[in-house]
Amino acid sequence: MKRLTIDNRRLTIVKTHLRIVAFALLWSMVSCQWSNAQSVSATLRADSTQILIGDYLNVHLTVKTSNNIAVAFPTGNDTLGNLEVVSASKVDSTIDGSNKIFSQLYTISAYDSGDYHAGPIKIYFKNSAGELDSILSNDIPIRVNTLDVDTTKPFKAIKAPLNVSYSWQEFIYYIVAGIVLLLILVIAILLWRSSKKPQPIIVERPKPKTPAHIWARTELKKLEEEKIWQSHDVKLYYSRLTDILRLYVEYRYGWYAMESTTEEIQTEIENYNLKEKAKENLLAILRSADLVKFAKMIPLPDANMKAMENAKKFIDFTEPSENKTVEK
Repeated sequence: MKRLTIDNRRLTIVKTHLRIVAFALLWSMVSCQWSNAQSVSATLRADSTQILIGDYLNVHLTVKTSNNIAVAFPTGNDTLGNLEVVSASKVDSTIDGSNKIFSQLYTISAYDSGDYHAGPIKIYFKNSAGELDSILSNDIPIRVNTLDVDTTKPFKAIKAPLNVSYSWQEFIYYIVAGIVLLLILVIAILLWRSSKKPQPIIVERPKPKTPAHIWARTELKKLEEEKIWQSHDVKLYYSRLTDILRLYVEYRYGWYAMESTTEEIQTEIENYNLKEKAKENLLAILRSADLVKFAKMIPLPDANMKAMENAKKFIDFTEPSENKTVEK
């Protein structure tokens, strides 16, 4: 009997200790949650509790938390409680000692009279254990009133729209924009025109009835018989001589050499299958003629006769034959 009493006492002591441990654990958990809840607070404050239909009302949200706790604000909400959110500002933050204070401004409105409420807003945060938790802000009752209508007074007639006079200053931006567009259009047209290369006007001269080489030899013979350079008119002599050769090239190859300079002829002649000696004879005559016409050089008589001989040789080198064709 005595042995049983001792066992019962020991069992009672063990149960008491277990209750104390369980109570301590429960109390630490509650204290932890209470501490986290106390470290985060969310408060709504409105500029007024009454507005008219369609008016705007500013509601300020303030969240206070410790520096080591991260909070998350709701985004993309169209309503605050049962009031419509017109706009929501960015979240601003300040530091007050070991606390951090967040603030956000909501602009709300309602389009029907009645009793409304702004809030509550749920703010999420991570507690000291790293777990996601939340807290609710307070709720603000809002009264939306309508305009009083005196039904005893008669209805007033609808007024016609007022005629508003305009000044040119109201259209200054349109005027400037029009001038800028006009300038851009003019510049674009000028650039387009300048980029277009003018096409050379080519006047096709009548060709002689005889072959080109026969015509050229006949003209060279006439020039030689006129003895122009012997009459001290060397410039006319070389002008006539080079004109005959240029026209011969035009009749012979279909190339308008009359409108080309000596440098252009030197470049273009490489496109034709001519003997080097023929090229040298033609270019020597053209260069001598340029010196006479533009540098007022007076060649020796032998040089004048040599120019005629080179012209005849050029015709001989380029004369077409049955056994040989000159192609471009």
